[in-house]
Amino acid sequence: MRSRSKLIGICAIMTAVGLIIGYLESFLVIPISVPGIRLGLANTVTLICLYLCGPVYAAIVLALRIILSSLLFSGPVAFIYSLCGALLSYIGMLVLKRFDFSVYGVSAGGAVLHNAGQIAAAYVLIGNVYVFDYLPVLAIAGVTAGLVTGMVSDIIIKRIRRITEI
Repeated sequence: MRSRSKLIGICAIMTAVGLIIGYLESFLVIPISVPGIRLGLANTVTLICLYLCGPVYAAIVLALRIILSSLLFSGPVAFIYSLCGALLSYIGMLVLKRFDFSVYGVSAGGAVLHNAGQIAAAYVLIGNVYVFDYLPVLAIAGVTAGLVTGMVSDIIIKRIRRITEI
């Protein structure tokens, strides 16, 4: 049985790891002319928490990562984009996991929905319907990045389960 203090400690570590990965990933430039395309490796933390700790702890880690990242590295506008993308993504990941999709499917679906949430936020903030023109390209990039993130998460989840009682 998992103790609550053990889960809180794991969540604290995962939040810190997610912040570090997100910060380091901001230095990676993907040579594509469409703005906003990222690999999303910090989302491995959310997936790992979802599968190992449960949906409540994963939501806490996700919220803390978004809040702290916005306070430390970006700002209020990035917070709005991140929050909108994360909310839609997380709800979608919960639904996909509930229907027994693999980690790969949950990750890819979450990535596409994250992009959709950010596009919706951009529409509200900017008020220009043409932001939706980015959606097909971002969906393709989201599936690709989501599969990579899912693969990394799947490997880590299996290894952590082998060495611990989580």
